[in-house]
Amino acid sequence: MREAMRDYPLVLTAAEMRAADAAATEELGLPSLLLMENAGRGVAEVVRRELAAAAAGARAAGGVVVVCGGGSNGGDGFVIARHLARAAVSARVVLAAGRERIGGDAALNLTALERMGGVPVEDGSAWTEPARWAEALAGAAVVVDAIFGTGIRGAVSGVPAAAIAAMNATPARRIAVDIPSGLDADTGRAAGAVFAADVTATMAAHKLGLVVDGEAPVGRVELVDLGVPIVASVASAVRCRLLDDAGVAARLPRRRPAAHKGSSGHLLVVAGSAGKTGAALLVGQAGLRAGAGLVTLASTPAGQAALDAKVVELMTARYPGGEDAAPEAAADLRRLAGRAQAFVIGPGIPTGPGMRAVVRTLAAALPLPGVLDADALNALGTSAAAVLAAASAPRVLTPHPGEMSRLTGVGVPEIEADRVGHARALAAASRAVVVLKGARTVIAAADGAVAISPIACPALATAGSGDVLGGVIGALLARGLAPATAAEVGVFVHGRAGEELAAALGDGVTAGDLPAAVAVVMARLGGAKPPAPAATAVRRRAPRSARRPSRPSPPKRRRPRRR
Repeated sequence: MREAMRDYPLVLTAAEMRAADAAATEELGLPSLLLMENAGRGVAEVVRRELAAAAAGARAAGGVVVVCGGGSNGGDGFVIARHLARAAVSARVVLAAGRERIGGDAALNLTALERMGGVPVEDGSAWTEPARWAEALAGAAVVVDAIFGTGIRGAVSGVPAAAIAAMNATPARRIAVDIPSGLDADTGRAAGAVFAADVTATMAAHKLGLVVDGEAPVGRVELVDLGVPIVASVASAVRCRLLDDAGVAARLPRRRPAAHKGSSGHLLVVAGSAGKTGAALLVGQAGLRAGAGLVTLASTPAGQAALDAKVVELMTARYPGGEDAAPEAAADLRRLAGRAQAFVIGPGIPTGPGMRAVVRTLAAALPLPGVLDADALNALGTSAAAVLAAASAPRVLTPHPGEMSRLTGVGVPEIEADRVGHARALAAASRAVVVLKGARTVIAAADGAVAISPIACPALATAGSGDVLGGVIGALLARGLAPATAAEVGVFVHGRAGEELAAALGDGVTAGDLPAAVAVVMARLGGAKPPAPAATAVRRRAPRSARRPSRPSPPKRRRPRRR
């Protein structure tokens, strides 16, 4: 998977960013002072744009206050203030660390700033009360957080905590330098006070903590160019990437001009049972909308009967129900799979011991790629790694955090605290692609490579949304995409579809809305003209005045009456 991810944007851990900075100095010969200069100048441009936006809106009128710590992040802040002053922007600096703690490149830039003049520098290193900081920030249109960078660990306290509290309470626009102070650069979580940014101007590449937690207070993230790329020795070792439109568009499958339904992939969906056929229907509709040429829904006898009353384009099949029919059910499903290129199993299936045995048999033995979701994951439980490690074909697991807990035996809070680590561990143990769903869905492959979706769409928190995702990924597998690629593309287009629907429907989005929206997103990313909305709309007659005049009918000839 790692080779296939190369054109997605990099996502770096704090250690990888330090290695990138060191390599730029050691391998390219660039002094660290120049990197700090480029960083500060780039952030100053972001600040100027935000200052203009603040002046145009309802924010307080005024200049910029840069709050600086004693390390490299504070050094960036001194460069920011210098470039703002040179651009005739009113700027002030307030120190959150004593001068004796400012060293290295940061100290050189503080000296340069003070010698240049025109930027007041106030020492706030003894201000432990937010009220005192509030006085210093009063009237600012923009406040810049340059206290801590990516190296912070643990809870922020004392003077920095008071400064952060005051900055968060201002009506000013809030900009973080590299990462909001107090935020863990690798987890996106904070143990104590954390700066709540409207914008985070981060250096050179995305940081893991900025993208992995959908609730991290990072605002809009903007990349700042340091003037050099991440050197190859570091970039080649990075194991995490961020999905984006361009990368996904390049991976979309496209039908050949002579394509027909048989060449577009046949997806077998094992889903649904009495009272739960809606799940099967959602998977099947999503599969068709994601481009599968054929989709067969296999269910229990009662499930098939209910589905037959609902489907149009989808085919249906049955397997024997009942606990004593598990061997026959497995055999029937294996025969059905012989006509397919991929399968999805799990949504709405029966949950007894017999079906649990069927799921484990199919998960291990079916010789075609497949998606395991919902009750199929529950059927695997903590045996998932043992069952799947020797599977005869690739598998994609799509758990939400609760299902992930049942697969790993780890509590949900622990999983949420390290989504990347737990997804990566299960992928390595099971040799499957793991799609850990949620805001900022994580996709992990067995080789340790990870992709993260940038999308956090609360409109997708609706019953059946995950069933649609399973159908999309299954269709992409049936169309020939590699498992990790199918998961990346499926997650991204599913998320984009949710965002577009939310813009029109807000929290009223339902899973049934998603399949058609997925098709629209895929068409747009693929460069095709999206389907016209009128294709499914009720056709209305044109007003009489707009209709074409018709020719007058000839007068009817009266037939003579018989006598």
